[in-house]
Amino acid sequence: MNTKYVIIGLIVVALIGFGFWQFGLNKKPTVGIEEKNTVTIETTTPDETTQSTYKNGTYEAKGGYVSPNGPEQIDITMTLKDDIVASAQFTGLGTHTTTKRMQGLFKAGFSEKVVGKPIDSIALTVVNGSSLTPKGFMDALEKIKAQAKA
Repeated sequence: MNTKYVIIGLIVVALIGFGFWQFGLNKKPTVGIEEKNTVTIETTTPDETTQSTYKNGTYEAKGGYVSPNGPEQIDITMTLKDDIVASAQFTGLGTHTTTKRMQGLFKAGFSEKVVGKPIDSIALTVVNGSSLTPKGFMDALEKIKAQAKA
């Protein structure tokens, strides 16, 4: 008899035995034991007395930042409803060609990052490649928050 086949056979039998022991035969009987899984779902209704942090309304503020061309400004008009930005308009006030281009890139993409969002969750750093104009936006946003404080 070939010892190679005997060794392989013993290994196979050992693996099968281990598998039965680990996965099948080692289970304890569950007769008379009942397991119950309970799922509790709680729903909450907004409290009528919960107050907004900011007053509903339309606010306007200028924001400033410094570009390689010097100090720059933008103008933001924002409407708030229940601490959510309902609408936002941007007016670029830059005079230099590069500044106008970067403010235009910002204008094209900022509203999707702002409208419909809670005002306190907004933190713009780069929008459509514009990294300085968002600094002016954040400056204006802080001024709007101050105006709208309830």
